[in-house]
Amino acid sequence: MSRRQLVIDGLFITSLLAIVYLTMFPNMYLGTGIAKGGHNFTPFLMIKEIFLAGSIFSSIVNNIGNIAMFIPFGLLYPLTFPKRSSFLSVLLTGAGLSCSIEIIHWFMENRWSDIDDLILNTFGTVLGYGIFRGIREMKKRISIFL
Repeated sequence: MSRRQLVIDGLFITSLLAIVYLTMFPNMYLGTGIAKGGHNFTPFLMIKEIFLAGSIFSSIVNNIGNIAMFIPFGLLYPLTFPKRSSFLSVLLTGAGLSCSIEIIHWFMENRWSDIDDLILNTFGTVLGYGIFRGIREMKKRISIFL
């Protein structure tokens, strides 16, 4: 295994550990996992409620945070597993990871099991994959001129 691949694999594992840390453990600063949780099965309900009734900080932590947390996953997954680097494979794997987290949250008293998190996490995975594809495309075009 090349040194480059070791770095990529290390970054991928780090992104997974960050996702586990941010979704499974309470964080007083972010205000996650410290109050009674619940369940939301109505798409876009919590996104809208937090945006309209919550603070800007709450909106950023919940909405933008859920997207940003999965961008590295979507970017690094196809680099870590090149044979599974299709859009569909990355999309389903990111959605599956997010779904697994939400199922675990179902059983955690201080966490929300939320369809909106699944939507936002999957969107973050797609954005990360888009960055991967964009970088790959730029690399091809640059190599033509070198």
